[in-house]
Amino acid sequence: MRRLLVLSLLIGAGGALWALRHARPAGGAEPERLPATPVEPAAPATAPSPEARAPEARLPEVRFVPISGEAPARVAPAQGDSRRVVVYLHGFCSDASTIAEWAPAVQRHATLIAPHGELGCAGQPGHFRWGNDIRFTDYRIQRAIRSVGKALGVELAQSDVTLAGYSEGASRAESLAWLFPQHYRRAVLMSGPAVPAFEKVRGLERVAVLRGGREYRRTYRLAAEHFDKAGVSARFWELPGASHGELGSEAPRVLGEVFDFVEH
Repeated sequence: MRRLLVLSLLIGAGGALWALRHARPAGGAEPERLPATPVEPAAPATAPSPEARAPEARLPEVRFVPISGEAPARVAPAQGDSRRVVVYLHGFCSDASTIAEWAPAVQRHATLIAPHGELGCAGQPGHFRWGNDIRFTDYRIQRAIRSVGKALGVELAQSDVTLAGYSEGASRAESLAWLFPQHYRRAVLMSGPAVPAFEKVRGLERVAVLRGGREYRRTYRLAAEHFDKAGVSARFWELPGASHGELGSEAPRVLGEVFDFVEH
């Protein structure tokens, strides 16, 4: 009997608590609620600037372009509408594959064309050297400029050419500038086998002389200073850490400065 009495009392108390919890206040208003914690509105996402969104500009890559009457030449088209041309003459029994490292330094100013020498090297497939017939070398360069211009759909300036030569190519560049001043306006002479001769470069507008940091440099530096004093705008650059036959790890930076000067 007592157990029934206790159970009934517990049930009654529970029902009373439920009624109190769900009872509406007078007037049928909703029971008072605690105010919700204010939430700060999320800051609008900041849109990236156009510079941040834009992909990094890429210069055209080096490609092979057919040349009338001979094997294709390596070509790096100019960025923009420049009609200027830089022709690279590689070293003895070498090729022009290294231009990929520094082509962007030229492409800001001109189209870079790198034909190969006309004579093969025994036992070295794909490697070439330059002949001694400078008139024939000029003919090949002019033919290459015409072929590349046609392939690119641009009328490249055949009388506004910069010659860039390495070692044997530097020697040929001097001779071309001497014999054909109507074609060649500027020269970049890299690690030539002999100190550049003033009588061969005196008709040029600008001359850059380069030597590797591990090569003999003194007389080459003096030659550039002499050219400049004699009226040919000229400067000397060193390729840090480079021996003969190489340009060194800082070639892109150095040649960027060189072509900014020469193509000014």
